[in-house]
Amino acid sequence: MPLRTIAAVLALAAIITLADGVSVAQINSDPGKTVPASALQGETPQAKAAPSAPQAKTAQDEATKPDDPAKKLGAFVGKWETEGAFASGQKTSTSLECRWSPQGVYLVCDQLVRMAGEHRQFTVYSYDSKTGNYSYTTLADPGAKPTTGIVAIKGNLWTYESSFEANGKTTMIRTTNEFTDDKTEVFKVASSDDGGAHWKIALEGKAHKIGD
Repeated sequence: MPLRTIAAVLALAAIITLADGVSVAQINSDPGKTVPASALQGETPQAKAAPSAPQAKTAQDEATKPDDPAKKLGAFVGKWETEGAFASGQKTSTSLECRWSPQGVYLVCDQLVRMAGEHRQFTVYSYDSKTGNYSYTTLADPGAKPTTGIVAIKGNLWTYESSFEANGKTTMIRTTNEFTDDKTEVFKVASSDDGGAHWKIALEGKAHKIGD
């Protein structure tokens, strides 16, 4: 598999990056309700205190609305360290940090991949309420052409399906991220060159959350 393809697959495996169930961060902060300033301090006949302005909603507020499917993406919020090994025995590791965008609509992940040198990965995740799909867009390296795809999230398991062609042959790639708890994610990347009849593990490893 070409190095760029492997690096992109590794990024997806290590990041995806996001699931619900046991792993998703449950943040229950609700936007604060404001009351008129006159209710908090005395008024004079000459003037009334102006009502206080509504508090600005934070990214966490937007991303943790009750029953909001987008909050499943929050499983990867924080700082993570990943270690993995290819079937050949080659080791690799990554450092990952994911945050909600300022308005809480997108999950933004910045990643350093250590494999045959260092590679930078940048991925944005989002939820489309119209289609019910979770999608991602990744830059495999600065200046690289973006790649996009769909991630299926069922419980604590995320699944990515993709494929590439080389020498007239199609190879299918399946990446899974299983969140065994809110600080551990197990990932596997498997490939199939016979239309999905048989799969071979190409890469597997674990990601550990080291900070919020």
